[in-house]
Amino acid sequence: MEPRKQNGTNWPLWTTLTIGLVITWRVWSLWSQLPDPMASHYGLSGRADSYMSKSGFFLVMGIVGAGALAAIFATPALMRRLPRGLINIPHSDYWLANEERREIAIARMADLHGGMAVATAALLGVVAELVMRANIQRTNLDNSTFLVFLVAYMGYAAFLFFRRRQLLHPPTEG
Repeated sequence: MEPRKQNGTNWPLWTTLTIGLVITWRVWSLWSQLPDPMASHYGLSGRADSYMSKSGFFLVMGIVGAGALAAIFATPALMRRLPRGLINIPHSDYWLANEERREIAIARMADLHGGMAVATAALLGVVAELVMRANIQRTNLDNSTFLVFLVAYMGYAAFLFFRRRQLLHPPTEG
């Protein structure tokens, strides 16, 4: 059983792909309004401190974003192929004792990774939108909005970290 699949679909993957398509559509719809070169990095004050071509910026953002998301989604498949000694999960002696338990642990980890992928894609979307707005309006980056989303993202990551420990706690026999 893979908890992340509902109604036969892998909802985190489809949600992440949908977010990616929305980001792509948004970039495409604003392309002609974006300056070239455009601000690509901002300091703590929100002031731009580095510039690059808009095609270069979105190429780098796409490669880094897609690479990060691919790594998140690939981790459960990698866990299936790694030797037991290279898998670091809570209570690994219990969960890696046999193939049935290993598959349950991997399915639970896949569920958590799916949620993290969706959150990561959403954060990338927010960053892309904020950068595009700042470039079009020729203003500083809206750091307060960025920080709200970054703190929410980090809070969700912390939640998943503690949820992982809970999900991988061995069942009590009794």
